[in-house]
Amino acid sequence: MQLTDSKKKRTKGYYLTRLFGNSVNIKIIEILLNNAIAEQKSGKTLWYNFSHIAEQAKVSKSSGKRILDDLIENGFVEEKKIETHAQFPPRLVRLQSYHPAINELLFFYKKARGFL
Repeated sequence: MQLTDSKKKRTKGYYLTRLFGNSVNIKIIEILLNNAIAEQKSGKTLWYNFSHIAEQAKVSKSSGKRILDDLIENGFVEEKKIETHAQFPPRLVRLQSYHPAINELLFFYKKARGFL
C-alpha cells in the first residue's frame, strides 16, 4: 500500500503512526523511543518532562499523563521524582531500555525507520 501525500503530511515525523494508526499512545511511545535513541547516542541518561512529551505529541497534558502513568505502572517507563516545594513538581521520565520488550521495540523501531 502506498501512502498518499496527504497521509504522509498528516503523520510527518512519525513512523509508527503510519503502521499502527494515528493514536496518542503510538505518538507518545514513538517520542519515548526517539528519546531513548538520543540517550544511546549521547551515552548519558536523559530525562524528559511529562509536559514536554505531551506538547511534542500535540495532546493535552491530561491525555499524556494518563498514557505515561500507564506505561510507568506497567514497568516500561521509569520516573524520576523531583523534590520541591512546588504544588505540582515536574515529572521526569525515560524508557527503561533494559526491559526486554522495550529493547525489542527499539530494535524494531530502528529497522522500521529505515524502511519508511
